[in-house]
Amino acid sequence: MFLEFKRWVTVWALTFAFSFPRAGYPRRVIQFLQLFFYRARTSWIHKEEFGYWIAEDLKKNAKREAIQDRISEANVIILWVPGGGFRLNLGKLYTSTFATWIRALEADKSIKSMVFVADYKHGPEELFPAAIKDIGNTYHWLVDTLHIDPKKIIIGGDDAGVAIALDTLLNKIDPSKKPAGMICASPYTGLEAGGESWRANLGSDVLNENSITRMENCYLGMENEDDDGIEYEDGLKPFGYLRESVQLGRILPSRMLFYLGGKEVLLEEGGILANRASRSGIQVMVVQEPSGIHLWSMLPDVLINDEQIRQYAVDRFVQFVEGTIKK
Repeated sequence: MFLEFKRWVTVWALTFAFSFPRAGYPRRVIQFLQLFFYRARTSWIHKEEFGYWIAEDLKKNAKREAIQDRISEANVIILWVPGGGFRLNLGKLYTSTFATWIRALEADKSIKSMVFVADYKHGPEELFPAAIKDIGNTYHWLVDTLHIDPKKIIIGGDDAGVAIALDTLLNKIDPSKKPAGMICASPYTGLEAGGESWRANLGSDVLNENSITRMENCYLGMENEDDDGIEYEDGLKPFGYLRESVQLGRILPSRMLFYLGGKEVLLEEGGILANRASRSGIQVMVVQEPSGIHLWSMLPDVLINDEQIRQYAVDRFVQFVEGTIKK
């Protein structure tokens, strides 16, 4: 009974947060959602300048030397760029899922892992390229300051976090230092609303046309009809990876994992990216759950009733990570 109530509240909160015109109220709703329903594993979290670490019982010994030792001992570091339509941070909702991933890697394959959930500036207060500058700085902090080998980093993102990660890889990370793998969960990549998955799933998902408008305004800014276009800092272009001239195989990791939902309006959008990556020579693994709505893989305990489906998603994650760090 409680789980059904939690699911209802979560779906309502996400639908409201993604589509409400102003950002203030959605941010409060997500904060209350996290406070009342998603407070688990607080002992796993350790805050840093660029975000926060997640690892088992991390707070028991959070001294800098102890954290550095755990980073050195880890076989894989997952850098996560949390989504939220460019204006919210949904990362704290995923802590239990990250804990499940960490424990599964250790139990199934003896792979030690840590997750770093990155902070970044949100719109509409801060527009492109503010977010990718923050994620780029975080990545360089991991590689250059903490001396983490890029070959043991997997970058991941959900929702709009995928677009930010992709723009960061294109504009802020040298291909010689790119991570070993990438995870895209319910990815938003900047394509216009439309297509078969929009027609089939509109009304079944937490996203709608208003959600996409809010996303665009919070990342790109609001264009004036009289303007020739918005000029962005350093001459950068948002969603630059969408250009057909961009060789994805050069900028993206050599292995990618996609989590897509059959009830997502963005299903087709994720499929297009996966197909293009595959044609660029990237090894692509796709996990598609027919009943899954947006973010089903990040909130499986709430959005997926079938235990076998939840376990399958975790098993594919473990398989992907093992193949990525041992390739």
